[in-house]
Amino acid sequence: MNKKLMAVAVAGALTAPGLAVAQVGGSPGVSLYGRLDTAVMIQKFSADGANAISELKKNDIFSPGNAFGVRGREDLGGGTSAWFQLETGVWPDGRLDSTATSGQHFGGRNSAAGFTSAGGDVLFGIWDSPYKVAYGTANLVNSGGFASSGIIMGNGDTTGALPNAQCGTGLNNGNGSLTVGVNGVCATEVTGNTTSWSRRNNNSIQYWSPVFSGVQFRLATALANYQSADTSPTLSGVQKPKYYSGNVTYARGPLALAAGYESHEGFRPGALAGANANPKDNAFQIGGKWDFGLGQVGVGYEQLKYNDNGVAGGSGANANNGGMKVPSAVVNGRVNAGPGAVWASFSKSQGGKSCTTANMVIGNAACGVQAKMTTVGYDYIMSKRTKMFVAYTKIDNGWNGTVGSNYYYIAGPAAQATATGRGTAGGLIAGTDVTTFALGMQHTF
Repeated sequence: MNKKLMAVAVAGALTAPGLAVAQVGGSPGVSLYGRLDTAVMIQKFSADGANAISELKKNDIFSPGNAFGVRGREDLGGGTSAWFQLETGVWPDGRLDSTATSGQHFGGRNSAAGFTSAGGDVLFGIWDSPYKVAYGTANLVNSGGFASSGIIMGNGDTTGALPNAQCGTGLNNGNGSLTVGVNGVCATEVTGNTTSWSRRNNNSIQYWSPVFSGVQFRLATALANYQSADTSPTLSGVQKPKYYSGNVTYARGPLALAAGYESHEGFRPGALAGANANPKDNAFQIGGKWDFGLGQVGVGYEQLKYNDNGVAGGSGANANNGGMKVPSAVVNGRVNAGPGAVWASFSKSQGGKSCTTANMVIGNAACGVQAKMTTVGYDYIMSKRTKMFVAYTKIDNGWNGTVGSNYYYIAGPAAQATATGRGTAGGLIAGTDVTTFALGMQHTF
């Protein structure tokens, strides 16, 4: 029994969203690793908020967070070592196709080269932001991609380079063609979306401190790697994206705590002449976890702040304002039961507050519209590396009569947002509630 309960903890550590998997310590050498997490999902999509689309039922195979990688470390002497990690997404449900881009090529997930010394770690590559990693402290849902982080918490999840409104980002892996930008003059790597805070950023530079009495901090920035926009500004001016992220974590005995802060500048340039090309958005979160022996309980809170990107002094159609605050919270827990554990989570977004314009929508969040997500499940531990799980999840998206929220799972499965509303596109129509039953398997190696 103790071995099986230990396996629960190991599986959680390997699969909790936002947790970096690089093991920069240990013996020198190269090793392969991976994880497969696949579930059969039975889903019901309610009528949307506007009642334009009727209820829809469909089934799918959901394979979130799967990865295959290689990592290695070399001792350089004097307490210093060099290390690398290359990780790619893998899709046992067959999702990889000719249009797949970010996260599907080798190195599309947490991948970097770095150095370890007594002063900490420095890495260069594509990696989860410190802010995203902080979600892992309060999160205790480790199965099937049903954790709140990257869904309710963080207003979505994204991978890619810093945004550039002028450049094309649509690379077709099948024929190598590229969709150029609005001016037809530049192209860049696939970019992450402009509104999410659960981020894996290309071109990252990160520093991880040593652990001092249970305390560690991480800092990160990322480089904007495209042609200078000075020669082709947007209508609102020259876009100059900047990104900074950091966290502080504490873990000792039964208690773990985390705080995270992140700043985005120039991610959401206004669309009108004279608007703000480089609004400064920021996010703050705190979270904690307590281990009481038979299980764990975790809580987290965050506030996202999107600042005004409109025309100074503008009004009505000329304002193009885009600013609001989005507070959200989560409480979850795990309790050992038989050869595994029962787990549950409840998260809620209060909806956009202090909106500069009525009925504003930023990312998945809508002004004044609440959303919540409830999940319960059970892990059945079969070995140190393999478990089965069952889960029930309900995502309630709000609607105020005009606009609604559209929170949905990371990386699918396909929802119902097409021209007819009944197809297999990945998007979710605003105001739609989603009920899911899943039976899955998770294996790590």
